[in-house]
Amino acid sequence: MFSPLFSKILINTRASLVDSLPRLCYLLDMPSLRSALRTLFFWLLGCAALAAAPTPLPDSPTTLLYPPFWHTPLGVHRGTPELLKMFLGTRTRFASPQGLACTRYLNEPAAAPVNPDDCRVTVVGANTGARHLLYNASMLRLDVLGDREPLFLQPTGVTLLPDGTGYVTDPAWPRVLRLFWDQERLQVGGELPAPPGGWRAPWGICADSAGVLYVSDARRNQVFLYGPDGRWLKTLGPVLPGNLRLDAPRALAVVDAAETWSYYHDNYLYVLDQNGTRLLRLNPQGAGEVQLRITNRVLPDPSAPSVWAWMDLDFYENLWVTDPARSCVHKFDRHLRYLASFGSPGEGDGRFSAPTGIAIYRHFGQVFVAEARGAHYFWIGADITGPSAVWQSREKRCVEIRFNLTEPAHLTLRAQKPGSSNSVLVREETWMDSGKQSVLWILPAGWTPEVNFHFTAEATYASATYFARQLDFAWKAY
Repeated sequence: MFSPLFSKILINTRASLVDSLPRLCYLLDMPSLRSALRTLFFWLLGCAALAAAPTPLPDSPTTLLYPPFWHTPLGVHRGTPELLKMFLGTRTRFASPQGLACTRYLNEPAAAPVNPDDCRVTVVGANTGARHLLYNASMLRLDVLGDREPLFLQPTGVTLLPDGTGYVTDPAWPRVLRLFWDQERLQVGGELPAPPGGWRAPWGICADSAGVLYVSDARRNQVFLYGPDGRWLKTLGPVLPGNLRLDAPRALAVVDAAETWSYYHDNYLYVLDQNGTRLLRLNPQGAGEVQLRITNRVLPDPSAPSVWAWMDLDFYENLWVTDPARSCVHKFDRHLRYLASFGSPGEGDGRFSAPTGIAIYRHFGQVFVAEARGAHYFWIGADITGPSAVWQSREKRCVEIRFNLTEPAHLTLRAQKPGSSNSVLVREETWMDSGKQSVLWILPAGWTPEVNFHFTAEATYASATYFARQLDFAWKAY
């Protein structure tokens, strides 16, 4: 779209404006000038992003997708050390990022109308090695909490509620700090009272739709439940019903029956323990009965190193788990059946450098992933894997078409004779579940058992209408 020379000019101009324009705006304290200069700055940023955007591969995996240009902060879908320096200068750097959390956009003016299609969010991440938090103070501005005063020693887990209340675990202090949103900024406002016996290493934290908090303590081998008022309710572990023991629990994820953005309205608490190699699904309303458990041996190539770090749930209660050892994100359905892995080691789009924190905005299917040297912003997509076809009944000319869906999706399947421009509809579903699927189809009279199948799948929320997975599969029954 732009010549290399023009792209270089834009990037250099953008870099030179980083320090001078914002400081001049705030020095002059002129809102109109500040707004104009900020608009110019981000226009240049957007032009440079367009110029540098790679052309997507025609058969790229679509389990996760980068949003279109106008659904990002002017083209930025991947945070890099260079971009972080542009926004915040020398205030911070990426240093062992860990937990992430997101909620509705908190910087909305009180009088602003409610827009049901608005997918803007506020995201907070623990920049653990730098001992502070990073967050977007607006859609065009980043900020830091804890860089100017010693608030944290080792922030790890973060959770955010829709009202702007948040909590941060700090196993090195040890304590759990309360956050609140005030005048376009996150502030610290007290601590969560210690449970009976005190904290030893509070690590992971999450909250359900009623504001009930779940906090894991990696050294006490327990999970503590707190009410919305901050009072301790009960403790799960270290010994769970069935004589199973929690072993250094860290990351947590929860869904409950009252959750608005849940398709199934289940009551599940997920716990990662045993150094990131075991995943448990507990009953949070009882004594922590274990409903399901898996280890990283369920992954393809179980002999390869794998360490699970953080996790979160989407609208369909699929569980997404980051794996810094394999530099990818794994996806499981609500029954902890493996669906897919996304990403590979490296730098750039679709690649990860040891991913850690993950946060999902369930309403629109937005996914944020932290990594050692940055962060990614995705939309949930749908992918089709492992297509095959076999005779279900040769005598009745019935063919069984098998495939896997990584996400519940709108699905269309068409068939075509080789060399023909016409196709026939085999199956169309407005909603087909994820996992292993099969479709039965009667081969039309006059067709030989040599068919080209064409699949189209679309996820059911944010990415719908923007992206569709197209897959061709040739079947020949000889």
